[in-house]
Amino acid sequence: MTTRLRYGIVAAALVAISAVAVVVAAQTDPARLGAGSADPAHLPVGKPAGPLDEATGWINSPPLGRADLAGKVVVYDFWTYSCVNCVRTIPHVEALHERYQRDGLVVVGVHSPEFDFEHVRANVEAASRRLGVTYPVAMDNDKHIWDDFRNAYWPAKYVADREGNIRYKHIGEGGYQETEDVLRSLLGVDPASPRASSPGGDGESPADAGKITPETYLGTKRGRAGPGLITYPEPASLTTGDVRLAGKWLGEEEKVIAGEAGAAIVLAYRANEVNLVMTPPKTGAVDVTVELDGRPLAPGFRTEDTVVDATGATFVHVDHDGLYRLIRNAGIEEHRLRLIARQPEGAAFAFTFGP
Repeated sequence: MTTRLRYGIVAAALVAISAVAVVVAAQTDPARLGAGSADPAHLPVGKPAGPLDEATGWINSPPLGRADLAGKVVVYDFWTYSCVNCVRTIPHVEALHERYQRDGLVVVGVHSPEFDFEHVRANVEAASRRLGVTYPVAMDNDKHIWDDFRNAYWPAKYVADREGNIRYKHIGEGGYQETEDVLRSLLGVDPASPRASSPGGDGESPADAGKITPETYLGTKRGRAGPGLITYPEPASLTTGDVRLAGKWLGEEEKVIAGEAGAAIVLAYRANEVNLVMTPPKTGAVDVTVELDGRPLAPGFRTEDTVVDATGATFVHVDHDGLYRLIRNAGIEEHRLRLIARQPEGAAFAFTFGP
């Protein structure tokens, strides 16, 4: 969906791969990396999968080495918990784990973080619980595993055969049936045996998905905020894709921090889904009012994170570090979003959008 690696590229761009969303972390043409139409019976034999011994920690499992994976078919799923594209793939990965582990499949979620708070083990553990991840997760805080695989994307899946050789990869969302077909072939399961349960949705995007607003950063490194504490004027007008701060905000490299209650972020966007990575202050949770086109969210735009107060105002309760779902509606539309900090010191990092 955009160029994301925090020590890498500064431009943000929407990328479509086989009509599915993907988050790009290096200056590589992702169109050359899509899985395409793989023939599960005639998969190319790639290089051996990289080792996992440089993981900085493990969740849901003791450390897994080459001996533990010998003779297994392994899915290496690169993800990070504030990436909305990764979050949308997890139910499908979990379904594969549940269905095929008895046939010799091992799923390893390689958590390669983007933001500083994603390096914290307790945060990754909490996110894994919220997202229903039960398979082993290797924490890749130094991105050594990422580099060994020469990976450049969130999410990305690499499948190794029982000899440890990479036979297939898929970049981004979607391709779930093809990935399962590859696994069934490599595992040698009976073609008549049941498939994994479907979480619903195929991850495919509509034809005009490339026209939605690209991922938008707010910090000083990749956004438009200035460094230090600044009081911003109310924006006079916005064109689609513009984001502006209003009121008092503290600009830091990765994020902006509300300097006062009433500080606002105003965004003009085109999408059907809007998400924002946010963190609460150390002193406790904060609430952020969400308004669409100058009004509280109508029921058709609310998400699982929407709270409605006694006055009818809509807000999100920011009580953990991570991704918050702000808007979701039935189709791609243009709107103006306003977020208002009800208390100071909450931080906002980056908007992501969905088709």
